[in-house]
Amino acid sequence: MPKDCATIEVDWRLRERRHKVRRGGWQSSGGVVVDLDTGKVLLVKNRRELSEGRNGWTWPKGKMDVGEGPVFAALREIAEEAGVMAEPLARLATIQTKRATRHYYIFAKIGDGLPVSEETLKLRWVSLRVARRLLERKRDRQVLRAAKQLLRAFENGETDRLSLWKQTIAC
Repeated sequence: MPKDCATIEVDWRLRERRHKVRRGGWQSSGGVVVDLDTGKVLLVKNRRELSEGRNGWTWPKGKMDVGEGPVFAALREIAEEAGVMAEPLARLATIQTKRATRHYYIFAKIGDGLPVSEETLKLRWVSLRVARRLLERKRDRQVLRAAKQLLRAFENGETDRLSLWKQTIAC
């Protein structure tokens, strides 16, 4: 990692662009948390996904609170649902449907051991291949594909963390 990337520190609650709430819909935010030591990604099994007739595995995410930006909301949701502290690396996707706008980011795990929400039934750190098998929703698989591409570019030296965030902030 380049030296100048390690010293960048930004309070995303203050700097990120706020998104207007859609009429008749909601916004959620979350994303892919990567353990850079193992290359595995974090999946959560939650009650809501399970109650919808699915296997329950998804990315940690949730609704944004009033006045909250998408990156801060994603960090909060990851901490609440998975008990993991993470560092944002880049924006992956914004998916809009008739009912909602969903913001997805990629994060690096920096710690764990925080209390986990009751809505989370199970946590798993899995390879990208296993994540592909466990994720049932089309949008979750789209996010997985975007994460794979970005991680590949990062590993091949095609991009660095600073340039990723410059692209994200400009969006």
